[in-house]
Amino acid sequence: MIYIDYTTGTSCYYCADCPIPFNAKLNSVTVNTLASANWCAKKSSTADPHARNSRGPAEPGLCTAHGCSWKTGPSGQAIWTCCCQGDFCNCG
Repeated sequence: MIYIDYTTGTSCYYCADCPIPFNAKLNSVTVNTLASANWCAKKSSTADPHARNSRGPAEPGLCTAHGCSWKTGPSGQAIWTCCCQGDFCNCG
């Protein structure tokens, strides 16, 4: 039997409180593919790469360029956001 995946969109790692160091094989990390998502994101309240973070598909309009920068969250809080395009690119 051959399995063909017809899902479109970008596949991103998803976790609300991601493990440190990041390990995609843990049960707390899943894969999320949204047809409308072309960007994956990693978000944190600090620019420290070893701080707690969340990962997943980027919300519409959040990402416009590759790389990391401070973004304003829905409640006006500053969020360190790293954006990338490509399947599973938010692993780093």
